[in-house]
Amino acid sequence: MIQEYKLASSIEEAVELSKAGFVYLAGGTQVNSAPFTKHGHPPKKVVSLAGLELSGISREGNEFLVGAGTTLQEIADSTLIPEVLRQAAGFIPSRSVRNIATIGGNVGAKRPDSYLIPALIALGAVAETAAGPVSVQEYIEGDNESLIIRFRIPPLEGVCRAIKESRSHQALPVVSAAVWLRAEGKSIQEAVVAAGCVAPRTLRLSAVEEGIISGTFLQTGQALEVAIAGTIHPAEDILGSREYKTYINSVLIADLVRGLAEEVLK
Repeated sequence: MIQEYKLASSIEEAVELSKAGFVYLAGGTQVNSAPFTKHGHPPKKVVSLAGLELSGISREGNEFLVGAGTTLQEIADSTLIPEVLRQAAGFIPSRSVRNIATIGGNVGAKRPDSYLIPALIALGAVAETAAGPVSVQEYIEGDNESLIIRFRIPPLEGVCRAIKESRSHQALPVVSAAVWLRAEGKSIQEAVVAAGCVAPRTLRLSAVEEGIISGTFLQTGQALEVAIAGTIHPAEDILGSREYKTYINSVLIADLVRGLAEEVLK
């Protein structure tokens, strides 16, 4: 239960309040995960970021800039940013939630079933925080809780797509993943495979990426599915058994990789 609430008037004030135990509150649909993972209880003190000018989508040279306070609906509607990020934001089924939730809050919460985090990792996005820039992948993997100011996304080369799978339109996902491939001639030079819903944090499947680049996993047979299944470790819960989640993730992610490989190698 929230016992103390403050409205930050500057980034500096928000950071100082965070040091005093306040949790950042962005759109209001969720707060960052620190109180739950560290103490096992909801936050008692929050500092709202609503008064800070952290929203907006723009270009700087060839890079895309997305303010941390930008709502997911604004991202889904934008024609300026890469399609995969628009797609991921649109995966959230409720427009009411998309109109409130922010990209910074979504990443800050570090939920393992986030739709946006795999897409941002696949795009090579950097989170510009109050403590300095850090890749979204590093931000998610570590204990970084720095206030995110905006995201910097490099120009997209190659192809990048996201997928989701859930039991119903409104249900939480059992698959949330994104894949990026870049080819030169008839060979894939770079690959990123990022999967949510398969570990406590969004996971980058580095061994699978190596097999894609070498071509080993793109040959006929089930090598790609087997490699993915051996890398992920989904938890069993009300959404499905571990066996089911392993199977559905390995099949759908493998299908996505093969489809993108066919596209990029044309």
